Amino acid sequence: MPASSAHQRLDAAFVSRQLVELRSKGVVRLDDDETAALAGALDSIEADSVELFGSRTDPAGRGGDIDLLTLSRGAALNTTRRIAVRFFDRGEEKIDVVVLDPSRLTAL
Repeated sequence: MPASSAHQRLDAAFVSRQLVELRSKGVVRLDDDETAALAGALDSIEADSVELFGSRTDPAGRGGDIDLLTLSRGAALNTTRRIAVRFFDRGEEKIDVVVLDPSRLTAL
């Protein structure tokens, strides 16, 4: 769910629409509560891109925690905590949040 080609502040409504679209295509396994919790957790987060990965992107799978990769120039620890705490306030699923600064990535 790319935020855009440039760093931007995410909006819960935008995130929710993107997740609903991915769900309708069978690309991710999230229920309504998880979708709402994730959209709320990402609201106002500054990011270049947010990607779901792991078992929740396997349509044939069952269960599993939510794995989230966020490309952001913000402080990684603060961004991770903010997303995780806000998610836990809204849902009971386990979430793993990885935040990387896109300017520090090197292609192989």
